[in-house]
This record gives sequence, C-alpha cells and structure tokens, in this order.
Amino acid sequence: MTNQTGPAGPISPAAAERGTLIGIAMVLTSAVAWSTAGFFARTVPIDIWVVLFWRGVFGGLSIAGLAMIERRSLRFDFARAFTPAGIGLMTISATGKMAFIYALQNTTVANVTVIYATLPFITAILAWAWFREKAARRTLIGSLVAGAGVVATVAGSAGLGGGSILGDAAALFMTFTMAIMTVIMRRHREVPMLEAAAMSGFIVAGFAWFFCDPLVATGIDIFWLALFGIVTQGAGLGIYTMGARRLPSAQAALLSASEVPLSPLWVWIFFNEVPALATFFGGGLVLSAILWNIGAELRKAAVKT
Repeated sequence: MTNQTGPAGPISPAAAERGTLIGIAMVLTSAVAWSTAGFFARTVPIDIWVVLFWRGVFGGLSIAGLAMIERRSLRFDFARAFTPAGIGLMTISATGKMAFIYALQNTTVANVTVIYATLPFITAILAWAWFREKAARRTLIGSLVAGAGVVATVAGSAGLGGGSILGDAAALFMTFTMAIMTVIMRRHREVPMLEAAAMSGFIVAGFAWFFCDPLVATGIDIFWLALFGIVTQGAGLGIYTMGARRLPSAQAALLSASEVPLSPLWVWIFFNEVPALATFFGGGLVLSAILWNIGAELRKAAVKT
C-alpha cells in the first residue's frame, strides 16, 4: 500500500490510522464542549458585544495555551500563521464567532441546531469543489441520517419557526464559515492553525471593544464568560482544529454534529427543561449515525492491523 504524505513527509498506513482515530476522539470531544454554548448564552444574558469581548479574550488565550501544549514549547508561532490560509481562517473564524453569538441571542437554539445540521453537506460540497475530496459513502449516508434526526428534533418542538429571519440567517452564515474552516484545516495542514484560531478570538475581542464597555460586566458575569470562552473556544474550536486536519472534511463535519442531541441535555440538567419526545428520537438518530461512522472506522483499522 502506498504511504500517505503529511507535512513532515511520508506517513505509514498504521500511523495514518492512528491519526484518524485520534482525530475522531478530538472532534467528538470538541462537540461536547460546543454543545454547552446554549447553556452559557442563557446563563449570561447581557449585551452581545460584552459577550464577544470576554469570550474572545479567554477563548484566544485558551487556544494559545493548547498551541503551547501541542508544540511542547512556550514559543508562539504567530508569524508563520500569517499566511494566506492562516489569515483566511482568522477572518472567517472571527466573523463566524460573531454570527454564532448573534444567532443564539436572536433566534431559538432549536433553529440554530437544525441549520447547523447542514454542516456535513456544505462541507462535503466545498471539499469536492475545492480539491475534489470525495466523501465516503458511509459519511454521506450518516450525514443524511443525522440531518433527519435533527429535523425530527426541531419539528417536535415549538422552536421551529419561532426565531427571527436575521437570527436564522446568522446561524446559516456561521455554519458556512465552519464548513470553510474545516476545508482549510484539511487542505493546509502545514499552517499552525491553532495560532490562527487564537488570533481570531483576539480579533473579535478587539473589534467588540469599540462597541462596548467590557467592565459593565460584573465579576460573576466575567467568570461565566471566561468559562464560555475556555470551554467552547479552547476545548471546542481549539481541539476541533487539532482533530479536523486529521480527517476527511465531511467526516469531521459529521462527527461534530454529535453536539446536536447534547445541546438540549445541558438545558434539561441545569434549567429543568425536559426535552420533548421528538428530541429523544431525533437525538437517537444522530447518535446512531455517529456511532455507525465510528464503528466502521474502527473495523477498517482492525482489518489493516
């Protein structure tokens, strides 16, 4: 079998399989972290620019910390991140972050969820159009099943149609930016993407600073916003950045959809909002698609070893 090629040279099939499994674990971990966004947005219902400032600061710092851990060095490689691909990721990520917070504050979490469920399809189309990366058949089938699960979840709630047009548009824009980021990470694995992702947080914070007084937030507000940034950006975007470049673009997008059934779980636990029966049914479809995809990858790895 011909070895694959990575940024450092040829990669053996065994190493490639290990990298794939590590990538799956990382993307799933990031999905769990991302699923808490609705919880944090509800916990700190203050001005959007204040949220963007503090989330950007702490999110950027946490991703920068991940970069140091991955490199096992206290040195930041920000200079090398300023390549066309790195700058593109910074800009796209920054605008996506702003759209995400706006969507959470201006439409229902259910609407954001169902729109985000289109991520695997958008990502697969972009990856094919850009560099002809074909998605595996199981990934496409899994994406269809996951999409059906999300539609079933939202259709059974009062949230469908309960948002605003601008909020829904922001959610769609955020989903599109996430798809572009996923493809960039896959295509340009030589670029220090963690530094680029960290810079996007600082860019958002700098932009938001012109539109708000960050100190109007109370100490407890800042505490929750710090957790918002660290959990959803450091553990979410940062770990996703590390994992997505190890996987085909469509597969990474599909696995990230595992946050869909988890998002209402946190609201149920902390706000005592019992999910509708349709949520359990739809969430089961999503998890089934994810587990089937992972199981197929594990079986393939077992056959090759």
